[in-house]
Amino acid sequence: MATHVIQTGFAPILAVGGVIYRRRRDGKPEILIIKKRNGFWTLPKGRIEQGESEDAALHREIGEETGLSGKIIAAGDTFTYQIMKGGSEQTKQVHYYLLRLRGGKLRLSKAEKIERARWCTLRAAIRRIHNPRLHLVVRWAAGELKVTLPVADDRPPSIGG
Repeated sequence: MATHVIQTGFAPILAVGGVIYRRRRDGKPEILIIKKRNGFWTLPKGRIEQGESEDAALHREIGEETGLSGKIIAAGDTFTYQIMKGGSEQTKQVHYYLLRLRGGKLRLSKAEKIERARWCTLRAAIRRIHNPRLHLVVRWAAGELKVTLPVADDRPPSIGG
C-alpha cells in the first residue's frame, strides 16, 4: 500500500472511496463507476464523519451513492491532495478499498449529484475515468483481482464517454 502526498499545511479532510466489483457470468470482474454532474466518471467516495470509522464511512457512502453494499476485500492506497473549498485551499486525504458486491439495488443519489452508473471491465473503467489518481486505484484493484491491464490504456478518455 502506498501513500501519495502533496504538502499543503492544512489539516486534511478525511474521506474513503471504494472499488466495488462483481463477477460476470464468464468469471471476469467488472467494477462500478459513477458519473457526476460535472461530466466526469469516478469511483464512489465520501467524507468520514466525526467519530466514524473508515469501514463505517465506506459502507455508508457506498450505500448513499449507489444503494449497494459490499464486503471489504482489501485496503489500498491513500491519496493526499489539495482542493479548493469555500475559497481556500484545503487538503483532502482519501483511502481506497476494494469491495466485493454483497447486495442492494443500484439507485443513483441526486443529493450526491450522480447522473449515471455503469458496470464495466477494469480496462473500460480506466478509459472512462479522467483522473490519473483513480487510474492508479483501478490498476491496484486489477492487481488484487489478478487482471492484467496494458499500459496503453492510460490515455485520456473522451469527456462525453
